[in-house]
Amino acid sequence: MPDLSAAARELLTTARVAHLATADQYARPHVVPIVFVWRDRVLYTPLDRKPKRDDDWHALRRVRNIETNGRVAIVVDRYDEDWSELAWVLLEGVATIVESGEERDSAATALREKYEQYERLPLEGRPIVRVEIERGTEWSSGTPSP
Repeated sequence: MPDLSAAARELLTTARVAHLATADQYARPHVVPIVFVWRDRVLYTPLDRKPKRDDDWHALRRVRNIETNGRVAIVVDRYDEDWSELAWVLLEGVATIVESGEERDSAATALREKYEQYERLPLEGRPIVRVEIERGTEWSSGTPSP
């Protein structure tokens, strides 16, 4: 993964929402907003329980896509009415589902530390999507386009 600027790393650390893009075996895209934690070359996002949804995480389209085609992209952006403050980071990599173990537990702890909502919506027993980052691109209104 190419080096990212300090500003891009700060955005990946502090941003509250990102967008995960997956595709099925027919290359049909699917994009969903996610919460996440980022640790240098790896990004984690939970498959948490959703109100009024079936609890079968295997039925989620993003999970089916990851199991079929693990290639994903994630956009983390900063919007502001002052367009001189705009910025984004695009991460591309390979996603896998981590159901148990030390890595899953460590990622769940990091997610609980970042999002207080997980005190009321526990992550115990829930899988976490692990994205091994292969490529990163960034842009901000103060720098030229990539």
